[in-house]
Amino acid sequence: MKVYAHRGASLEHPENTLAAFARAVELGAEGIELDCYRAKDGTVVVIHDNTLDRTTNATGAVTEWTAAELREVDAGNGEHVPTLKEVLTLVAGRIRVNVEVNDPTAVDGVIEVTSGIDDLDWFASSAQWEVLAELRERAGAEVYPLTIGTAENAAAMMSRQHDQMTEEQVANLRAWARRWPEAIEFAKEIGAAGLSIYEVGLTPDIVAAIHEAGLEVWAWTINDPARADELAAIGVDAVCTDAPAELIAAREVAPPGAVS
Repeated sequence: MKVYAHRGASLEHPENTLAAFARAVELGAEGIELDCYRAKDGTVVVIHDNTLDRTTNATGAVTEWTAAELREVDAGNGEHVPTLKEVLTLVAGRIRVNVEVNDPTAVDGVIEVTSGIDDLDWFASSAQWEVLAELRERAGAEVYPLTIGTAENAAAMMSRQHDQMTEEQVANLRAWARRWPEAIEFAKEIGAAGLSIYEVGLTPDIVAAIHEAGLEVWAWTINDPARADELAAIGVDAVCTDAPAELIAAREVAPPGAVS
């Protein structure tokens, strides 16, 4: 089972920064996951939220800042908000990349950047499935529809977070609430390679159904090595984690047959 570093090695370094991604490569993770938005000048930058408030010392929407201005922002420990090109140039030929695209206006930039970097191994995921359909049609990109998995997960997430979110985040949440059977059907329609699925409630039967559809199971976000071992045992192909060092270490000492 492959280990992907969620927003880089984000327990050790500020998330979605060059330091976090470089550390993931150093640790020997098979992949990284990153999030991107389109900045004011059209450059695609790597940041999880559509605002700077949570992860930097600045405030306001990402769309109000140029890439050059974001280079001057502190994203933690002196790191800046990097461009997608910076990150992909750093890791190309060294590690696989999951580019999560939840900003439809970033599609043009994602296509331009990914097509211009040699030896890049990447795929796209998104809760906004129309983004994946466009990337698949226009660029032939490998894509993984993102799903919350089960109805119980969707209800719990809507109840827990609805009142704390912006209108855009609520819209994204409703998109995430689509369940795994619907995600399988969409994935088959567009020729996707797999599903990006929330790990809570993930069962052997769900994993088997996804595999029977010819799709990989890419699960998020798992920081407990024991849970990672459980998911490996039921056939999950890859996990996304904030703690790649811990999961890789646990995998290396697991008894034969404990992981795929």
